[in-house]
Amino acid sequence: MTVHPALRAIGLAGLLLATGAALRAAAVPPTRGYAATGVDGDTLRVRLAASRAIARRDRGPLGAPVVGYLSPSGLPPVPGTLAVSDTGLVFRAADGRWATTLPLVGPVRRSAQGRWRASAVSLAYVDASLGRPSYLFRVEGGIFETVTPGGLLEVAAHPAWLDSLVSRERTAELPLVNAGDEAAVRVLLSEVMNGAYADSLFSLFGRPGRPAGVVGERGRAAGRLGEYVAARDSLALDPGRMTSVGQLRHTLAHELAHRWQARAAGQLAVLWKGVPPIRDPKRYGYDNVSEHQAEAAAFAVHFLLATAATPDAGGQAAVLDHYELLVPGTRTMAHYFAMQPLFGRHPLRVWLTSGKVG
Repeated sequence: MTVHPALRAIGLAGLLLATGAALRAAAVPPTRGYAATGVDGDTLRVRLAASRAIARRDRGPLGAPVVGYLSPSGLPPVPGTLAVSDTGLVFRAADGRWATTLPLVGPVRRSAQGRWRASAVSLAYVDASLGRPSYLFRVEGGIFETVTPGGLLEVAAHPAWLDSLVSRERTAELPLVNAGDEAAVRVLLSEVMNGAYADSLFSLFGRPGRPAGVVGERGRAAGRLGEYVAARDSLALDPGRMTSVGQLRHTLAHELAHRWQARAAGQLAVLWKGVPPIRDPKRYGYDNVSEHQAEAAAFAVHFLLATAATPDAGGQAAVLDHYELLVPGTRTMAHYFAMQPLFGRHPLRVWLTSGKVG
């Protein structure tokens, strides 16, 4: 998947303003977008309520909260804790800015053998690229990654007691704006395209030659929330089908990265050497280098803006590792972007460009 005052140089004040906007957006992660699709049925063996005698246990919280990173609907990871209880999964961001409750199970289903509920939690795969096993679980259309899975492993195996839970199920999220209200759509589009965040992106990727438009019927039919057409140097977004400002900004970064691709193919080819492919088949950009690069660029921008007021290079190195785990190439893009004028005063610039803490 894959606009308007004169471009201006952005100093530290502009960087911090963009950072604040990005952090506010990160505080309310979306539930749809460049997303790993939700799990409608068990990816593991379904166990019916009739087999409850085989594996019976008390219902209730399953141990201590699990520390890890939640990537909601394919967006950059948010560090925090996930508490497992018999009413759902409660995620709380480490900075206290955001919390959400995710379902453990899907709707009640019945068969000739009995009553059962599809699991909303499954183990996608285990990755050892960070030096020790990282467990990646699919949860409510996103991914939760942790090195200490705790009770999540039991939930992912779909024990029989899940079938009798009274648990929160998936709920539809309201869009940012009514897609049928053209005036409201245009106002929202103008706000995002003429703000400090967009200016930051323009300084990295350039400004399209035409004002931003709205994704047309063909694009919507293809499931696109954003489009960039290189032949016309034209960008389109669809805020009427997005559920948060964070999702809108991520889409904008992704599409403008496609503009950069169209104008710097040789440069990107050099930067991309040695970058492994995305491992998760449900993550946007899987098996598609162009979309993979655009996602890595959007992830890198998110990381740099989110850390613009954080001088702790050591701590942020670990955070960047988790971005890289989900979308390989994020680290490469972050290193490159840190050398650009926009991030000239970024507190992690020396570390990102030289590997030294300074």
